[in-house]
Amino acid sequence: MQGHTARSGYWAAAIAAIVLAGLMLRALAYSPFEISHADEIMQYLEQGKRLATGHGIVPWEYRYGARNGLIAQLLALPWWLGERLAPSTLLAMHLSRALFLALTLLALPAAWRLGALTSRAHAFAALAVAALWYESVLFSTLLLSEVLATGLIALAAALLLDPVRSAARLRWAGLLLGLGVVVRLQYAPFAAVLALTVLRLDWRSWGQLALGGLVAALIGGISDLGMGRWPFEWIWVNLAYNLGDSRAARFGESGPLEYARLLLLHLGPAAPFILAGAVLSPPRYRPLVLAIVANLVFHSLIAHKEYRFVWLSTFLIVVLAAIASVSLARRLAEARGRSLAPWMLAALGLVWLGASLAAERQSGGARVLRGGSPIPLAALDALKRPETCGIAIPDQWRAHLVPALLPRAVPLYVAPEAVMEGKQALPAGVASAADALVFPALPAGATGYAAAGCKANAVLKACLYVRPGPCKPDPHWTYQAALEREDL
Repeated sequence: MQGHTARSGYWAAAIAAIVLAGLMLRALAYSPFEISHADEIMQYLEQGKRLATGHGIVPWEYRYGARNGLIAQLLALPWWLGERLAPSTLLAMHLSRALFLALTLLALPAAWRLGALTSRAHAFAALAVAALWYESVLFSTLLLSEVLATGLIALAAALLLDPVRSAARLRWAGLLLGLGVVVRLQYAPFAAVLALTVLRLDWRSWGQLALGGLVAALIGGISDLGMGRWPFEWIWVNLAYNLGDSRAARFGESGPLEYARLLLLHLGPAAPFILAGAVLSPPRYRPLVLAIVANLVFHSLIAHKEYRFVWLSTFLIVVLAAIASVSLARRLAEARGRSLAPWMLAALGLVWLGASLAAERQSGGARVLRGGSPIPLAALDALKRPETCGIAIPDQWRAHLVPALLPRAVPLYVAPEAVMEGKQALPAGVASAADALVFPALPAGATGYAAAGCKANAVLKACLYVRPGPCKPDPHWTYQAALEREDL
């Protein structure tokens, strides 16, 4: 009994150490002024602020009702609290991002439960990879629907794959799957293939799963009503614009093998072994493997491709490969007449650590997947001047700055692309409306402005130029007007 208690204590300490290390890595990776995609700050953070305060930029998805508002509504709660605790600071922004990061941590218990379907050693390896793999850390800090949906659906998968199909587990699985699809509609094929391959003709289990799904649908419907839309109207609007109007294709198209290339790049030199490990994971995970493949195939058929779109598949591939690696280590140990010792599990962890570091080096990691912080940091410097009454940026930098990143309300203006390219002088309306410019260099036509410092990183320099005198608002050059001119 004492030996069992001691071993349990060691496991608890090891688990706590892994979770703590994962949290510390996420805290170090937290960089709220860098983005990987404009969606992070425009579609979610800015909309959370707008719902909480009644003021903000409205992009096309929300003007036309092409996106569910659940994430923005979640972020509005901490934003509202932050505004009351410390107005005219960035507390609301940090609280909102902290809540989202906390929700992405659902991926950790999901990985543990998936591994625990085989053994505690498998669960530990799955948890360790989910907590420490370089992209697991990085993606947790990104405010993207794919990341939240991955945690929700992965946890649902663990419940669905459990051989003990209790009614409660199935209802929870249905709720989590449903919420994952509400958050990220494009993961519906994954959810469908997973449920079909696990439950098959078990109609009683289907009924319990559907009950949980109905609760998720109710939450989604109430969310839509709160946004002033009919329940799930956004699905049809989204399909009409992205498929019928080919709006998504405006942001670029790639061939059907693009995701294969991206997986090989982001999984690093060990990619063949990781992919093989996922495919050769224990038989109980076959439905999950099929869902992963279905998700990759579905997204490969869509012309517009971005790596984040298949994060659910990437995350689960790494988790399944970690589970498979423990099975391999155990078989090798048993072939020598031994059991899997703790030092062997630690050695396996070092192998995974090396694979993660090599993959990060090959893909470029955070320095490639996100950036742009000099732009909002220069704008923050502008607000250190109490008299600042308007900030203008070039259209090329628009995605990196929204009112949600600023501690106090100040009008934002957008200059045409040709200004930054040196093909056009700064319009007089922009110069009169903004007493602060954030540009790589002082643009032509910006008379009366003086340099007030620059912010820079390895790839980008953003400089602040200020002038004395008042601001004369010009609605033609506002951020919102710029979006509407470009139908964005």
